[in-house]
Amino acid sequence: AGGGGGGAYDLEGNKPPDLRVDGDTTRTVAVGEPVSLTAFASDDGIPKPRTLRNIPSFVRVTPNSSSGLRLSWFVYRGQGEVTFDPFQVKVWEDSRAGGNSPWSPLWRAPPVPEDMRWEVGVTFDRPGTYVLRGRADDGGLYGDTQVRFIVAPIS
Repeated sequence: AGGGGGGAYDLEGNKPPDLRVDGDTTRTVAVGEPVSLTAFASDDGIPKPRTLRNIPSFVRVTPNSSSGLRLSWFVYRGQGEVTFDPFQVKVWEDSRAGGNSPWSPLWRAPPVPEDMRWEVGVTFDRPGTYVLRGRADDGGLYGDTQVRFIVAPIS
């Protein structure tokens, strides 16, 4: 029952990760000014963490992903380049080896912070309005949140 790409692991009773952002969901920042983005994510532990075996993508019938709680930020809307520090795990299927994606062979979820507090630095390269989406994913279900940034020119 549930998502997970047809893997042979138990998803019964799985609930999506709980995700909330710390602070305002609309923020103003200047171009080039690093800003800290903090979210809290937790999960029920279903499914149990697992790593994909090194099976070539052309052999797999359906996309399959590793499991284990992870949180990634990505640009949902916006015109310029956005830099994340640390670099974020991809939230889309990239089954190439070394693709920094839960769909990549032998990929492992980064360690979950003990306090469940996930922090990332964000920098914008040009003015505009951006929406960054945070996704907490356990390998079976996910939860999203978002933050809107109004990026002003350097004054």
